[in-house]
Amino acid sequence: IAGLTDSIIAALEISPDPWELRADDTFTDDPIAAFGVLEAKQHRSRGITLEIFMGLMKYYRQTYLDLMRIAFSTSGCYGEYLKWNDQNGRGVLYSRFIERIFDRIEIAFCAEWSRNETVNQGTEELPTANRQLANEKNKFLTIFESLPTAIFLLDDHDQIVHMNLAAARMLNPSVAAGGHYYSTPDEQTPFPWMTKELAHFRQYPEQNEVESLLDLPNGEKRQVLTRFCTMQDISFKFSGVVAILQDITERKTAERELKKAQELLIRQEKMAALGQLAAGVAHEINNPMGFVICNLATLKKYLDRLTGFITIQNKVLTQVDETLLEQVSNARKYLKIDYIIEDVEQLLEESLDGANRVRHVVKRLNHFSQLDQDDLALVNLNEILETSIQVAWNEIKHVATLNRELGDLPPLECHPQQMNQAFLNLLLNAAQALDDHGTITVRSWQEDSRVSVSVKDNGKGIPAELLPRLFEPFFTTKEVGQGTGLGLATSYGIVKSHGGEITVQSEPGKGSTFTVTLPLSQNQKE
Repeated sequence: IAGLTDSIIAALEISPDPWELRADDTFTDDPIAAFGVLEAKQHRSRGITLEIFMGLMKYYRQTYLDLMRIAFSTSGCYGEYLKWNDQNGRGVLYSRFIERIFDRIEIAFCAEWSRNETVNQGTEELPTANRQLANEKNKFLTIFESLPTAIFLLDDHDQIVHMNLAAARMLNPSVAAGGHYYSTPDEQTPFPWMTKELAHFRQYPEQNEVESLLDLPNGEKRQVLTRFCTMQDISFKFSGVVAILQDITERKTAERELKKAQELLIRQEKMAALGQLAAGVAHEINNPMGFVICNLATLKKYLDRLTGFITIQNKVLTQVDETLLEQVSNARKYLKIDYIIEDVEQLLEESLDGANRVRHVVKRLNHFSQLDQDDLALVNLNEILETSIQVAWNEIKHVATLNRELGDLPPLECHPQQMNQAFLNLLLNAAQALDDHGTITVRSWQEDSRVSVSVKDNGKGIPAELLPRLFEPFFTTKEVGQGTGLGLATSYGIVKSHGGEITVQSEPGKGSTFTVTLPLSQNQKE
């Protein structure tokens, strides 16, 4: 309206007569048409069509004519009442003046509009292109928003410029979709994590991956794999870093569980192989050890008889000729008969003790490999514990105070002799772990359809690096000669054969706790 009014005033200043059209008018230097040329250029660049502009000109033309009619029907600028069709014909003259002004503007507009067909075609296609661009932008934002991986766009000062929904919810879990794509400089939030890693990436762009544990604002801890890349902006208007954060907490948890399962499977396979080996070794050793022990016992009887005979012989020799007695005495000293008699007795005792220890090892090996299949029975596990404590009491009473914390347990289906052996091994292991007088605590409790027993000591504890090997046959932390390394392996095999689980918690200098968990019925075995 201001532009049109300026054009009309400019025309009046040049001449109050109507600006009639001529066939040779080019409108190039026409000050009245200059407004139309300018409007054509501006509207074309904005995507306004020719039809829209011409419609607007028609509206404004009629508006100016109506304003003139109103002016002629009211008090004029000279204080007199004017009539549209007075005797001087001024209304018609002014009306033609307005009509010619608008004619020139519209013709100039159309001439400029049609001057370049390529531009005109581009202008017609511009709305379609704008719509396509808006659709592509919306499609990109939809994809960006829907990605489950958190994506942060950071400027050179590590301020968050853009982020998707997954990223926004890392900062605020209650945030709604949309509204966090853009931010003004005053509203930008600093990226709250990995300041050192970002600085390192900017210095060494090829090192763009890092795993880290993040503390989220809501108190959660999440393990993420972060990939950094330099922002690739073809317009060169933006610079910074794209940070892609993939939550790998569940994956890492699954990997740890899988590793535990693999270690358990390997251990079970190893135990099965060692069980077969133990059965073979026990069989090979058991037979010769039987007659070795038997022969040693017979030899001891023979030695007792020979010793008695030599004693009688000594008495007889005191009554013979002194010369002969002296010869026998010298021979006795030379051959060290007295020393032999004394030493042989000790050698036989040690040999019998060693043979019995070998027999004990063979028995434990046989127990480990075959787990002497006594019949299944419904028993109270507390009673089996008491029996095991009585058997081990001689080992416990000198080194520990025994605390019982036994709960009310329902009958449990098991092999009583085997479970007695398993608990006995755990009790002896706890007693042998104590350097000075300590404490051993035995607990039992029920949890759903399973029963648990724990044996806890406050001894020296077990280093963490040795825990994975604790249930391997022949592995022991005791000094040489103080353990066979079969006790815990046997207990492990017994518990596993009952469908149960045996675990250990230990800390050097504070002690260890072994926990056995068993199903109430063997039908519940996994």
